[in-house]
Amino acid sequence: MPSRRKLLALFSLLPLAGTGPAVAGTGTAAGARVTVLQGGRIIDGTGAAPIENGSLVVRGGRIEAVQGPGSKPPDDARIVDVRGKTLMPALIAGHAHLGLTNGTSAGVGNMTEANVMRQLQKYMRHGVGTVAVFGTDHDFIYTLRAAQRKGKLALPTILTAGHGFGVRDGVPPVAMGMDEVYRPTSVAQVREDVARLAAHKVDLIKIWVDDGGDGRTRKMDPALYGEVIRQAHGHGIKVAAHVYYLEDAKRLARDGVDIFGHSVRDQPVDEELIALMKKNGVACIPTLDLDESSFVYEDRPDWMQQPFFRQSLDPGVWEWLRSPAYKVKEQARKDFAMAQANVRALHEAGIRVGLGTDSGATIARVQGFAEHRELELLVDAGLTPMQALQAGTSVNAAIFGIDQERGVLAPGRQADIVVLDADPIEDIRNTRKIHGVWLRGVLVAGAR
Repeated sequence: MPSRRKLLALFSLLPLAGTGPAVAGTGTAAGARVTVLQGGRIIDGTGAAPIENGSLVVRGGRIEAVQGPGSKPPDDARIVDVRGKTLMPALIAGHAHLGLTNGTSAGVGNMTEANVMRQLQKYMRHGVGTVAVFGTDHDFIYTLRAAQRKGKLALPTILTAGHGFGVRDGVPPVAMGMDEVYRPTSVAQVREDVARLAAHKVDLIKIWVDDGGDGRTRKMDPALYGEVIRQAHGHGIKVAAHVYYLEDAKRLARDGVDIFGHSVRDQPVDEELIALMKKNGVACIPTLDLDESSFVYEDRPDWMQQPFFRQSLDPGVWEWLRSPAYKVKEQARKDFAMAQANVRALHEAGIRVGLGTDSGATIARVQGFAEHRELELLVDAGLTPMQALQAGTSVNAAIFGIDQERGVLAPGRQADIVVLDADPIEDIRNTRKIHGVWLRGVLVAGAR
């Protein structure tokens, strides 16, 4: 693991908030106090109709104003011409993992500060402004998060669950690198472990309660995960649960869990579950890409040949995906179909559906690309392109309780902005046509 001195040296290689690079053609210095992205189509993330020929005024890392056509920019503004472009909020990756993979390697040996920062940069280049890590972090994540919140790192905002709660000799597998997950066997241990997480001020808590659908390992004692939920809520922390089975989902909903981190996949959701979710405000982040990635590469879809996908891969992964090392899980085809049907049912019932992918947990779940593929899969499941964009922006922000900071393009919100070369309302796949990415008002990727 790098020393603290080496870690700080890595920090210094990244752009600092407030010192963004100059943008070609703006005609003013990069140090100007106000930046105006002028003349683009603005999709603000709320579901409202896009603003045509609009402008975003950014000051001090936040959006100062959202303007319509013909508005006069501040006199001291640096103008960035985005005519013909579409502006939207940066995506919120609502279920991800950092540091578990590197190239074609997977396991705890990859869990280093340098690898985590590399992967955060990868998300950033793909237009992701916030990454919620679901329970597999090591303690150095708190140092990275603190440095970022002090403005020392121009990287996606980190939401961490620290060490999640799993089952001894069960899910999640230690062999996947999830070696620091808590695996309590008593209520007293649960209370101690939640207290440790609360002391670190984690952003959420993750629990694995089932066997992942394999039927071969133990599931978590409901008394234990019920206590996790009670203790977490006592500290004001939301809880996300790994789910697979309908009956587990019902018990979790009764216990007041906040988020289902996957879709129910063993059978169709029913009215009882929907009623429980509505009563207790349970949201669903279905991670459709998780199941699809377990079989889709054998099918050789067209998008595998597209530069956006190919460029998202670590060295060696392209060859790995097309080799016998990539093993198809046939059950995943059935799980995927059930998951999509259940997403449609929950969405139509008015349940909040967010965007997450479980990207980074395995080599096949490609960080950055997976989030854009998930948008397409949500549309295939029945959401409109606008609703899918909301799932990845404003809905996710509300699910995680960060909606006063990010998720929409509105005055006072953090200036996390993606500039696209085409309109995703016309075709959701246009989110892949990234022109530039701005985090906290700084251009961090794309056009210069």
